[in-house]
Amino acid sequence: MANNRFSQIGTQVQTQMQTLTPQQLLVSQLTEMPVEALYERVDQELKENVALERDDKEEWNDSSEDNAIDGFTAANDEVTLNDQTADYGSPDDIPDHLPSAQAIPEAAVGETLSFYDQLEEQIGFLHLNDHEKELIRYLIGSLDDDGLLRTSLQQILDELEVYHNVDTSIQELEQMLHVLQTFEPAGVGARSLQECLLLQVQRGDDHHAPLKQQLKVLIEKHFDALMLNRWDRIQRSMQLTDAEVKRLQHEIRRLNPRPGSSMGEAIGRSLQQITPDFIVENDPYGNLTLTLNKGHVPALRVSDDDLSLLQAYEQRDPDKLSRAEREGASYLRERVDRAQGFIDALRQRQYTLTTTMQAIIHRQRAFFDSGDETLLRPMTLEDVAKETGLHLSTVSRVSNSKWVQTTYGIYPLRWFFTSAARLEGEDVSVRSIKAALKEVIDAEDKQHPLTDEALTTALQQRHFDVARRTVTKYRVQMGIPVARLRK
Repeated sequence: MANNRFSQIGTQVQTQMQTLTPQQLLVSQLTEMPVEALYERVDQELKENVALERDDKEEWNDSSEDNAIDGFTAANDEVTLNDQTADYGSPDDIPDHLPSAQAIPEAAVGETLSFYDQLEEQIGFLHLNDHEKELIRYLIGSLDDDGLLRTSLQQILDELEVYHNVDTSIQELEQMLHVLQTFEPAGVGARSLQECLLLQVQRGDDHHAPLKQQLKVLIEKHFDALMLNRWDRIQRSMQLTDAEVKRLQHEIRRLNPRPGSSMGEAIGRSLQQITPDFIVENDPYGNLTLTLNKGHVPALRVSDDDLSLLQAYEQRDPDKLSRAEREGASYLRERVDRAQGFIDALRQRQYTLTTTMQAIIHRQRAFFDSGDETLLRPMTLEDVAKETGLHLSTVSRVSNSKWVQTTYGIYPLRWFFTSAARLEGEDVSVRSIKAALKEVIDAEDKQHPLTDEALTTALQQRHFDVARRTVTKYRVQMGIPVARLRK
């Protein structure tokens, strides 16, 4: 009997996980939207539902205690943390000899469409059915801030089926991904840096030209040597002349390894402005204040006239209502419920975004205090999900599409997630080790560059007790050549 009861409970839980209610789906959609897209969605809802009104008397963030959180002082945040060792990979480091997306300057802040919105706009140029549009939008939402797809198609398949009740297949997702890879900028939707560069080489009417064919061979057959900047080895293997090497080097530098975050460098920075979703400010007393950017989104309320009319209908004897009055009451109830549901979804979005950002600040407080990248702690999506009580997929969607403006620049939330290395029994951010390694190499005597052994000693003096093979591994990942090639 107990086993049957357990089975029934398990079946009920599974069914609840796989079926999203319309309200849950609305919350999910609004949560994923950047602030400017949210404004358009709110404007659309105001036009479609007359029971929903702008509330000019209320501020969106201050209307009530449980409505939203306008700001918080991180110094007073006492959230209890739980250790989680799940691995979460950071974006590939781009070698110095390839172009890379630099930190986004303050002037880049604006109110134009985000990179993700510009991709969604291109869907309208294709003849896709509603199901295909839904899949490609989900793929766009799964891109990281570089414009690459680092989530496996199998994981995306599982998310669609379990959390969004969307039936698809790996083959269909692969087909939609190939469609996405035809979007501008070239290279978007690639699953690796190598594929990103290849997509750009294959784009255009001249992809059959001899130079483009050489580039294709270089990236397909000699990618590791390219990452190590070993042009001597490449020249011997491909039997290139010195002039051909120079032409290939020139063409490689024209490619964009980060079509998402460096789109402004590719087609003009004025076209890729970013509207931050959060603003974190430091005051002179060492406190941090978090503000959720509401943009032009107005405060909303349910129409008083509609509420009064509905109340009048409900206070009357249902048996004395005419058919037209019953239909009118039903329609009015539907409008009012829809308006209230939309307001509730906006409040839930606010809560989800603010709670996620608070957890990120709490775990990365040292960085927000100083701007020192080496102080970033190892942090995974699972860490934030466990601390906030939000679902892992919810944290992933928020972190994948939102930006934060800080005293030190504007960053995508995914930038704060970094994998860990185990040193002396403690987890240390891999990014902090790499940042320290780069500082040591930048400061070295260029006439006598440091060997990996010497770099290991220098890091150990900075209390990074890493092995020489680890230093070599990170140096290679960062695209920094060996000592003899750094003279």
